[in-house]
Amino acid sequence: MTSRIAAAIATCALSLGALASGAGVAAAAPSAPAGDASSLRPAVDARAAAVDRCSYQVVRSHDSRYVYSVSGVFGDGARELTPQKEDYVRFSGDWRKVVQVDACAGVRGQAPTALRVTGKLERPENYDPSVPRTIHSNDLKPAASSVIPKAPELTSVDRLDAATVRVTWKPAQGNPDQVVLMERKPFYSSEVGVWHPNTFQWDVRAGATSMDRKLERDADIPSDARAHSYWMRVIKGGFVSDLRAEKPVTVEP
Repeated sequence: MTSRIAAAIATCALSLGALASGAGVAAAAPSAPAGDASSLRPAVDARAAAVDRCSYQVVRSHDSRYVYSVSGVFGDGARELTPQKEDYVRFSGDWRKVVQVDACAGVRGQAPTALRVTGKLERPENYDPSVPRTIHSNDLKPAASSVIPKAPELTSVDRLDAATVRVTWKPAQGNPDQVVLMERKPFYSSEVGVWHPNTFQWDVRAGATSMDRKLERDADIPSDARAHSYWMRVIKGGFVSDLRAEKPVTVEP
């Protein structure tokens, strides 16, 4: 896929998300405008928490001009940590990048005293010298793993008719700020005439334990893009349920 097509697909997905305000949006964060003064600040807004003994979750702001990494601060210095899983997540309308990293890879028995996010400007030759080449977060003291919420178990995806499924899950525990149904399904980019898989985040009404979803069944959808997948995610106190624990349930239309 050419870069032009990829860019067009991303733009279309974001436009669809904006139209679906209050219901669900495409899980991709908008790029920071080049002329936005706030995007030029040499800082990354971030928070961190332990997920378990080795895994840490970092929730940070995102500027698409930069390539990011997470380092752990240890007694003998700092080292870059191995990413485990990442995704864009919408926190009450505010897009954030959530990254989980492994602090134990290659080293045992030592937990980081702090985490640090670094962003390096990609293709710096394309930007004015006033744009920072490197940006950092403050040193982040990880919160305890108790702040990481637990997503409810998805119990079934039942076919109601040829074009509709009902997704059912157990009640969420712990009074999360947001419960969301994640859906990955074919999405049509009219600008370039391509069907491709795209991820959507659908807000769940308080107390709800099911949601009906329509299946995309257009004959032009390629066979490798026809699958629909569903899983649950919760948000509380600025953190997200463990991304590694997500187990999508997949159905074919």
